[in-house]
Formats: sequence, structure tokens, C-alpha cells
Amino acid sequence: MKLQEMTLNKFLEELACRKPVPGGGSVSALSGALAAGLVSMAAEFSGDSGTAEKSRRLGRVLISLVDKDAEAFVGGDLREATEIPLQTARYAYEVLKLARVLLQDCNPRLITDIGVAAKVAEAAVEGALLNVRVNLISIEDEEYEKEILKAAQKLRSAGSRSRAILSQVQARLH
Repeated sequence: MKLQEMTLNKFLEELACRKPVPGGGSVSALSGALAAGLVSMAAEFSGDSGTAEKSRRLGRVLISLVDKDAEAFVGGDLREATEIPLQTARYAYEVLKLARVLLQDCNPRLITDIGVAAKVAEAAVEGALLNVRVNLISIEDEEYEKEILKAAQKLRSAGSRSRAILSQVQARLH
């Protein structure tokens, strides 16, 4: 059974077992998908169907990466096991960017959902990048490592983006 087709309880049971998958990469992808779902919901309530659809598309990609990450890890191809979480980080970063744009005009009752989405998307990005880094350790190709690290560097601002969103959310709560 695919991870993405499991109930939440079953997924959590599998996660808690002494098995190699699902692991941090799948959890990062799932976190990104959850953040995308929150952004889409907030966009729908705010009358922003364009952002809602973009977020849904990102969520579908991220949920597919839950299984792709597990398959890459089990398959043993270190490059694929590095590139899949890099994709997760990229897509979760896009969710974070959508959250920031949506915050400007969202329904005021949903600003905390945007804040939660931002923090969860940040966790998805950072978690995925941790997996990228650990897999690079076992790949002995300096050029490949430089290429991947350069791509990952572009996503390092997830934390500051998330904090900026949270700061705006908190300011609007007072």
C-alpha cells in the first residue's frame, strides 16, 4: 500500500515502527502537503481561487513525494535519494511564498491558518534539506555536491520568510 493512501493512524503506526520508511523525507513531503492544504483553504475562504488552485497543485506534487522519497531511500540510489528531498524543499518553499502573498488580502479570521501553514512549510523545507545534506555525505562527486548545495542554498531563507509571516500574523492579532 502506498504511504499516501494510508489513513493517518496507519501512517503514524508505520512511522513509529522500526522500519527504514517512512522517515524524515516522507514526513517533510507530507508536512509540505499539509501546509499547501492550509494555504488552499485560506485562499478559498478569502475568495482567491487562483492561489487556492496553485496551492492544491503544489499539495498534489508534495503528497506524491511522500512515496517517491520512501521508494528512493529503499531503492538505494543516493542521487535520487538526494534529489527527491530537494524537490520537496523546492515545492514546500513555493507553498511558503504563496502563504506570504495570501496574507496580504486573506480573510482576517484565517490569518492564524496562514501562520501555521508558514511554520509547517518551513519545517518541510528544513527537514527536506537535512535529508539532502545527509545523502550528499555518501556521494563522492564534488561537482554534483556543489550543484546540489547551490540549489539548496536558494531555499535557506525559508526560516526568515516564515518568521516574517508569523510576525505579520501576530501584529494583526493585536
